[in-house]
Amino acid sequence: MTLQNQVVSAAPAHGEQTPAQLHEPFLGGVVRSLKRLGGFVIWLGTGFGLLGHLVGRRARGRIDEIVVYSVPRSFFLWALILSGFVLAAIVRHEPQMAVVCGWIYLWVLLYTFVTLLFDVDTLKFLLWAGIFTLVWLASKYLEDVRDLYLLSGVFDHLRSLRPALDPGFAAVVSWLLLFPWIGGLFHSFSRGRKTFSPNSIEEWFLGEGREIIDRAGLKFRSRYRDLFESILGLGAGDLEAVDANQNVVKRWESILFLFFVWRRLDHVLHQRAAVMDTAPGDPVEVRAAS
Repeated sequence: MTLQNQVVSAAPAHGEQTPAQLHEPFLGGVVRSLKRLGGFVIWLGTGFGLLGHLVGRRARGRIDEIVVYSVPRSFFLWALILSGFVLAAIVRHEPQMAVVCGWIYLWVLLYTFVTLLFDVDTLKFLLWAGIFTLVWLASKYLEDVRDLYLLSGVFDHLRSLRPALDPGFAAVVSWLLLFPWIGGLFHSFSRGRKTFSPNSIEEWFLGEGREIIDRAGLKFRSRYRDLFESILGLGAGDLEAVDANQNVVKRWESILFLFFVWRRLDHVLHQRAAVMDTAPGDPVEVRAAS
């Protein structure tokens, strides 16, 4: 066998890949995964993107844009998780605070359950607050005039139960809830990102790609359907895209920090931008109010 034949026989057949070529897609996938994980950690460290809103400024010569994130309902567990860890640590160092911490933990638990199970807007909250105030005043009147103990008897019974907080129980509950909470955060980072610019809305889905919506003919409005969610969601609310017939074309629910970033978002939504190419390599940006 000649040297030429040996070289030809050692070469890979047509369509086959060498070991180095086989490792390239795998290594590329690992690098991309590490970058996404690093981006997720940075996003957490910057307060779910809040730092970017605080220090963000308009760059000269660029079209304004703003990035917001939609969060799932699991995000609203953060108060219960945090209170469990903090109150458990307090009771370990100050056992005599067990009853006080138990009441605090129960109120946080009740608030979280109401947030997750019901939608209470501002009008409903004011209505129920007024009803409870009326019932409480009527109960106090009957106690003072008729010696009938109604609500006071209920409150005395609840106080007699003395719900002391067990630090181990509270810490275990917080640890168990922490994992789905972090999973919900990763869902927000990977599938809840929305980028609003003067001309379009871009949604990014990890592992799938991007979806771009043309803003032409759409109007936008914010809705805060649940007062308790808005508080636990740090100003969270819904954003609706409405067409000329007042039909809701698209709804993004539970946008984090919407109450605080609405002014900047409204600035972006109230302008349109076009790029005219006057000469090769010399584009001119034109901005106009929508």
